[in-house]
Amino acid sequence: MVTANTRNYSIKKHLDNVYENINPQFQFKAENKAEWEVWQKNLKGKLTELLGGFPESKCPLEPEILDKTEEQNYWREKVVFNSRDGVSVPAYVLIPKGIEKNGRAKALLCLHGHGRGKDDVVGIVPNDVERQRNIRPLNYDYAHQFASKGYFVLAPDAMCFGERSDIPCAWAFSSGLLLGQVLVGLRVWDAIRALDYLQTRSEVDVERIGCVGLSWGGTHTIYTSALDERIKVAVVSGYFSSFKDILIDRSCCSCQYVPNILEYADLPDIVSLIAPRPLLIENGTKDPLYTLEVVKKEYPRVEKVYNLLEVSNRIDIDIFEGSHSFSGKKAFDWVDKWL
Repeated sequence: MVTANTRNYSIKKHLDNVYENINPQFQFKAENKAEWEVWQKNLKGKLTELLGGFPESKCPLEPEILDKTEEQNYWREKVVFNSRDGVSVPAYVLIPKGIEKNGRAKALLCLHGHGRGKDDVVGIVPNDVERQRNIRPLNYDYAHQFASKGYFVLAPDAMCFGERSDIPCAWAFSSGLLLGQVLVGLRVWDAIRALDYLQTRSEVDVERIGCVGLSWGGTHTIYTSALDERIKVAVVSGYFSSFKDILIDRSCCSCQYVPNILEYADLPDIVSLIAPRPLLIENGTKDPLYTLEVVKKEYPRVEKVYNLLEVSNRIDIDIFEGSHSFSGKKAFDWVDKWL
């Protein structure tokens, strides 16, 4: 008999019940390398589909260098290139001084999180007050830091940020769904074309390209690295746990959501697609966006894949004392080691 005491008014409780009864189709269960190959192929195909698919052919990049500025350790170029017909991507290129003497350079795609876009990771601010507000709390200028250490760096604006912020994430996400356009997928395609642009630069060793990102930049790094093997090493900062912990148990920007993805895989499964390439995960002990106990619980699921492939030395985690920020404690040595 239904009574007032048995009625449920909570949508959150309903979603929790739905979650408890799902069994992701491509949850990692491989027990040997042959099964891993099948799993990887199937999940990559499904993930591409869930992201809305990618164009069948690539449009010409038509790159331009719009400006060039000298900094202490590198030259900064303002560039633009096309990612698809009618869509252009502005970016900064950081070129270490003396690079021409050392041959082709190791390169990084540095992807930003929420904030001011590419200016944040490059560390461009009008004054020290803005630096203290926008850069220092997150140690956000990792593109600048890597360039200062000799890396050729490309830092593009993602859709809805920087020079591409004509509409906010939520608007782009919801209106895109009406058209079969998933915002995560649109941004990943831009990053794939950014890799194409890096390969056109004569300064770059195309066999030594990595990817680094904080927060949404971590999300961006995960999906791009999972689907494009030109990325030889990845650093994912401030975006690892389970989808339930990140996107169901707490509210998050809608740009993080891929419709129906939990029918097929959880976040550790997506991250595991990066294997066997080197991967470093960073998480702060006081990051309010993730539950540390869940991070520690889910990390062994990724380790399991690397162990199966006999490359356990290519996976590591930096759980550092701090909040939602880029650590760098292990990241610089990690990227140096593998590139």
